[in-house]
Order: sequence, then structure tokens, then C-alpha cells
Amino acid sequence: MIAVDRTRTIAGGGLTICLLLALASSVGAATGPALTAGAARPEIGFTHSTRISGALSGSPGGDGGIAVQVSAAAYPYRSFTPVGTARTAADGSYFLPVSPDRNTQYRADVSGPASAESPVATVTVDEAVSEQVRYPPTGGAAISIVSRHPRDLRWGGRRVYWYLAGGSAASLPRVSTSTSSESRPGITRLQTTVPVPVGRFHFAACFNAPGQAAMGPATAHPACNPDRFAPVKGPPYAGSGVGPPAYPDAASIAAARSYLSGRAGVTAFAVVDSHGNESGAHTGRRFLSASVVKAMLLVAYLRHLHGQHRSLSSPDKAILYSMIHVSDNNAATAIWQRVGDGALRRLARLAGMKRFSVNGFWLTTQITAADQARYFYEMDSLIPPEFRGYARSLLSHITGSQSWGIPAAARPRRWHVFFKGGWLPFSAHLVNQIARLERPHERIAIAVLTEGDPSMTYGEQTIQGVAERLLRGGP
Repeated sequence: MIAVDRTRTIAGGGLTICLLLALASSVGAATGPALTAGAARPEIGFTHSTRISGALSGSPGGDGGIAVQVSAAAYPYRSFTPVGTARTAADGSYFLPVSPDRNTQYRADVSGPASAESPVATVTVDEAVSEQVRYPPTGGAAISIVSRHPRDLRWGGRRVYWYLAGGSAASLPRVSTSTSSESRPGITRLQTTVPVPVGRFHFAACFNAPGQAAMGPATAHPACNPDRFAPVKGPPYAGSGVGPPAYPDAASIAAARSYLSGRAGVTAFAVVDSHGNESGAHTGRRFLSASVVKAMLLVAYLRHLHGQHRSLSSPDKAILYSMIHVSDNNAATAIWQRVGDGALRRLARLAGMKRFSVNGFWLTTQITAADQARYFYEMDSLIPPEFRGYARSLLSHITGSQSWGIPAAARPRRWHVFFKGGWLPFSAHLVNQIARLERPHERIAIAVLTEGDPSMTYGEQTIQGVAERLLRGGP
């Protein structure tokens, strides 16, 4: 019994010693140095700054005046490197300004007798992204997104998926693809031009490239779905716009149609609106072109020069000026003799004309309002670039005595007018005019063809009346 009691006493004493040692250890832990660290702003924009701050407590010699070393590990967080040192205030607090250029983890350390290490604090760095939506005269929306980021992240040459829908769609269907480009290292540009609905629309873009996880939160760069885009929280490449209505509107076109139906003779008109859509009355009816075909002769001859790698000579300029500025027929015949019917037919095919006809002489040309409106609407793309400014100048500075009809209706409304008229005074009067109208963010084309007018003045009034009704109201 005595031996058993001694064993219990020794065992009990051992238990007591263990408890005392554990208690002493926990007390020491509670009173030992502790260091915290955190970011004043845990998410910042590219080129912005924040502060890593925290406090030291439990230092045996006091918490003030202690050197705190702050280290950083930039994405992909492989190792920590010292970025600065701060000294604690009397209450143990410290801070250090930092300007990370990508997602970065920070840690604070105190060495020496009061050694301590803080938990890791993460700063998320968002790309500097800007969006711009323009509505070019060609229609649709030109969307540009620019991302600014560290220079070593090379994101050019990547396939970009574009998504767009009107209203408040739950997801956006893909509408286009493009390729990202680099203006210079550190600047990635995404661009596209796409049709847009009238009214509010939303768009997004997506591309995948190495190192994208270095910027922004984890949800910022999802894997691109080639078909649809489901909005996520804070996607970096997204925005909205307001698609403008087509101009002229349906009511204006109906008014022009009604007006024309009450005019004498055989008539037709076509308008290609600011969205590139065509409408009108009797748009496929054929008429003799008279001098309006001179606008096609001009472009056919400029294409002829381009094909021969020739520039415009002074004699070229003189004859083209006479043909367009004062509608000289001899000049038109001289140009036609150089290019022939074949060049006019090729140009008509390029312009997408469906009922164009010429056979043996330029005055025999037959045209439709639809073909001519489309031709003037697309004319810039048919003129060789080196001659485009010259042709536009000729077609916008025709002599004042021939600037009746569409120019008379459009210029007071601040349209820039490129046009050509034609008339045949013998027999039943034929009066035609085609014009391309431009102003900021808009481009339209109008063709009005008349035959059997009581007089040329009557035909001019018919053309102006149609144009005034199409152009009434604002864009």
C-alpha cells in the first residue's frame, strides 16, 4: 500500500509540473511580441498607391521606435523581397506607402529581441481601362477599349470576342471577333465596329493572354466563351451605349413618298439612311441618266489612273473640272472615250448596282434611284485613296447655278453635300439629281429621278420638295 501511494504521489506531482509548464508557456505567448499588417485600400487602380499599416504589441522594451521591414511578393507570389522600412510610433503603429503595379502580397517583419512576423496582406491592382463608343457616318457603333497595365504583360495579337445586346439581356451573344493590338508596351487596345440596336445596349469583350491573373480580382478574366457572355461582377472590358435612330425616320420617308405621288410625270426616289438601309418609291424604275453618270465617269477615270500608277496631270484636272463643275458634255465624252463602257460596267458591279445599263455612249446610260443612292452612299470606298480628297472637292463645289434641288434643301440644315445633277431639256423634260449628305456622325444618300416634267423648273422643285421632307426635323 505504501508503494502504491508513493507512485500516485509521484505521478500526481508530474502532472502538476506539466500543467505549470503549459501555463507558463501560454502566458509567455500572450505577452510576447505580435505584429499585424493590412492594406488601407486592398484594391487599387493601376498607377495608384495605398499604405501597408499595422501595429506591434508586446515588445519587451516598448512598442515605439522599432524598425518594421515590409516585404512584397508580386504575382505569381514566388518570394518576398524587402520594399521599405518603417518605425513604430509610441503606440506601436506603423505605415509604409506602396505602389504595386500588379496584384501583390505584403508581409511585415520585426527582427531582434522582439522578433515577430505579420500575416500576409494582399493588394489587388486593377487595370486602367477606358471605353469609347462612337457612331460613325457609316452606321453602327465603333467601340474602342484601352487597357493600361505593366509593360512586361504583352497582350497584343490575341483573339478578342465581342458580345452585345440591347436592353437588359441576361447574357450577351457574340457579335464580332477582332485582334488585340499594342499601341506600345503596357497599352493594349481592343476595337470593333458592329451594328447596334436603337436605344440602350450593353457590350463586353473577352480575350485570354498569359499573365492576366496578375491584374484584378479572380473574376476579372474568365475563360472566353465563343458564343455568349454572362455578365460577372466587375468585368474589366464592358460598357454601354445608346444606338441612334435611323435618319431620316419612317414618317419623313412617308411624307416624301406622299408628296412625290402628287407630282406630274414619272418619278422615283431612293434614300439610304444613316443605318445603311434603303427605302423610297419606285426605286427600281429605270430612267435615262443624263449628266448624273458623270459622277461615275469621274470615279472610273480616277481608278484608271490608279491602275496605271499615274497621278493627276494638269490636263486631267482641267477636263475633270469642266465635266463636274459645269457639267460640260464635251469633257464627259473625252473621259468616256478614255475609259469606255467597260469601265462603267465594272464600277457598277463593284458598287452593287442591279439595273445599270450603258451601250455605246455615256448618254445612253440607264439608271435606277436605288442603284444611284447606293453608289453615292458607298462612293468614298470606290475612289482610290490618293484621289479621294480631289473627287470630294469636285463633287461638293459644283457651280451655284446647278446647286438646286437637294443642295438647296440640305445646306441650310448644315449638311455637307456631294452631288451631281442631270437634265434633258428636249422632248419631255427629264431632271435627275443624286447626292451624298454628311454631318458629324451621319451619312445618308438621296436619289430623285423625274421624267415628263412640265418644265425643268418644275422638275427641280420636285427634287427639292422630296429632299425637304426627308430632311425635316433633327437627326
